[in-house]
Amino acid sequence: MDQVVLVKVVPAADVLRFEPERFTVVREPEALFLNPFDQRALRVALELRRPGEKVRVVSMGPPSAAGPLREALVHGADEVTLISDVALAGSDTLVTARVLAAAVRRLGHDLVVAGAWTTDSETGQVPAEVAALLGVPVLTSARSIVRNAEGSGLEISVDTLDGSASYRSPLPIVVSVGEKIAKPLRAAPEAIAAVPEDRVRRLSASELGLAPELLGTRGSPTRVDSVEEVAPVRHPVVFQDGSIPDRVAGAVAHLRPLLRRPARSPGALPPPASRDPSREVLLLATDDEGRLDPSSLGTVSEVRRSWPDRWPAAVWLGGPPAESDTYRLDLAGALGGHLLPMARRPIESRTAAGALQRLLEARPSADAVLLPSTPFGRAVAGQLAAPRGLGLVGDAIALGRDDGGLIFSKPSFGGRTIARIRCTTRPAIATVRPGVFAPATSEGSGGGFGWSVVRVPEIAPALVRVGSVREIRPGEGLDARDVVVAVGLGIGGPEGIERLRPILGRWGAALGATRRVVDAGWVPRQVQIGLTGSSMAPRLGILLGVGGSVNHLIGWRRAGTLLAVNRDPEAPVFREVDVGIVGPVEEVVPALVEPLARALGP
Repeated sequence: MDQVVLVKVVPAADVLRFEPERFTVVREPEALFLNPFDQRALRVALELRRPGEKVRVVSMGPPSAAGPLREALVHGADEVTLISDVALAGSDTLVTARVLAAAVRRLGHDLVVAGAWTTDSETGQVPAEVAALLGVPVLTSARSIVRNAEGSGLEISVDTLDGSASYRSPLPIVVSVGEKIAKPLRAAPEAIAAVPEDRVRRLSASELGLAPELLGTRGSPTRVDSVEEVAPVRHPVVFQDGSIPDRVAGAVAHLRPLLRRPARSPGALPPPASRDPSREVLLLATDDEGRLDPSSLGTVSEVRRSWPDRWPAAVWLGGPPAESDTYRLDLAGALGGHLLPMARRPIESRTAAGALQRLLEARPSADAVLLPSTPFGRAVAGQLAAPRGLGLVGDAIALGRDDGGLIFSKPSFGGRTIARIRCTTRPAIATVRPGVFAPATSEGSGGGFGWSVVRVPEIAPALVRVGSVREIRPGEGLDARDVVVAVGLGIGGPEGIERLRPILGRWGAALGATRRVVDAGWVPRQVQIGLTGSSMAPRLGILLGVGGSVNHLIGWRRAGTLLAVNRDPEAPVFREVDVGIVGPVEEVVPALVEPLARALGP
C-alpha cells in the first residue's frame, strides 16, 4: 500500500502579514512550519507503512516552503515533492485541489492522507475536493486508521456529532485526520537544517499538464475581498482585589443586571421574496442519517435576514420528513423544500453530493447551496463543488451581498482575522458554522410550505459502516442548556472535572471544554468549543481555567454574558468576557456555587 500525504506549509500567526492588493498571505521563510494537522497525517502514514512500501509527501506553495518540508524527510518520508509556480499565486482551495490531485495521479496512490484543517485558512475542504477529482471515496476527521489482516483495505474510525463511527473501506481512498488520532510530529531545527534542500523535488504546474486558465486567480472561483482583525466586542470588569468571597460577591453583583437582560431576540423576518428561480438558495437540512440538522434552521432564517431578495428552500435527504420537522423549517422561514428520497442509512457523502448534483440539474438557476459545516456537510460540499468547478467557502459565520453578488465572512488564522470571500460562480457553495445564526421563532415567518420530490439514483456505497458509539447522551449536548461551563487546563485534570459535575447540576449547566482539554482525553471531543468545535449562544457562559486563545473564544460570540475565572490576572480571557474573577479555580468555584445559583434563578 503506497501512500501520499498532503501537507501545507503555514506561517506563524504572530507574524502574520497580508499582501495588500490580493489579500494573500506573505510567507516569510523563517516563520513557516508544517501545518500541525498534516504532521499528524504524516505520523499516521509512517506508522501504517510496511517494508517495501512508499510514503510520499506532496505540497503546493512558494519556493520558501522547501525548507520546512525537509522536516518530513527527517521523520522518514521516502520522497517530498513541492509544486511551486508563479502561476499558482492567489489560488483558492479548488485550484489547490486540482494541483494536488494532478500530483497524486502522477505519483500513484492507494491511500491519500491529509490533515482535517490548516491553521491559516481553516477551510477543511481540500481533502474532499481532492477525493472528488480523483473519483474515490473520502472519510473526514478520522481518529484511527488500521489496516485489515489482508492489507487490502482499512478499518477507519471517524468523529461524529455525538461520538464516533467505524467503517470498512477498500482502496483507494482519501482520509483526513483529526486532532485525536495522534500527536503532531516534531523535529529539532538543526535536524531539519541538516537535510539538503535539493532533497525536496520541485515540480511546476505545467509539468503536471494543467492549463494556465485553471490556475491562480484566473482559475479560482472565489476571491478574498478583505481581511480584518477581530476587535473585542465586550467591556470586561475584572475583580482581583480583596478576599475570594469579596471578589465573588462583587462579580455576582455585577452579573445580576447582565443576566436580567432580555435574551437576544431573533426578531421577525422580512416578508418573503418572490419565488424567482434565479433567487433560490438551497439549504441542506439533514444529516447523514436523514434526520433534521437543527443548525440548518438558523441558516434558513439568516438567508431571509441577510439576503431579503433571495428565498430559502430546504433540501431533505432520506425518507419523508415528519410533520414536526416540516413545521420547524416553515417556522424558520423556508419557502419550500425538495425531498430527495434515499433508502440507505447512513447516507454516504459521495451519494449525497451526487443527489445534490441531480437537484442542481433540476434547478439550474439556483443562486447558492448552503450546507452545515459539520464533517458530513464539508465532505458533501467539497465533492459537489470540485467536479463542477464551483466556488466553495468553508465555515461561513456571516452572509452579505452587494451588486457583485454573494459574500461570505469566515474566520482565519485561529479567529484572529475575518476574511470576506466572494464567489464568482453560480451557484455559490458554502458551509455554515453551526450555532452562529439564531432561527426565527414567530409564527408567520414562512410563506406556505410544500415539498417537491426529486428522484435521484442511489450510488452503491463504497464504505461499509460497521458500528458507532454515542459518547454524548440525548439532552447533554451543548445546545440543550441555558448555561454552559467550559473548562481549560486550569481545571486541574479529570479530578477537577469530576468535582465540578455536581455544581453543573446546581447551575443547570452543560459541560464544554477547550481543545487542549479534549486533546488530553479528559472529555469527549463533541464538547469542544471553538474554531474546530462548537459555537455557543447560551444565556451565560462560564470559563473556568481557560487561558483565552482566539481559537476557543470564537465559539462564544453569540453568548449572552461571559464570566471567566483564572488565577492569572494577565490571562487573555479577561479581555474577552463581561466579568472576570482572578483566583484559583479550586478556591473560587466553591464560593461561587450558591451566589451564582441564586442569581440565575429557577
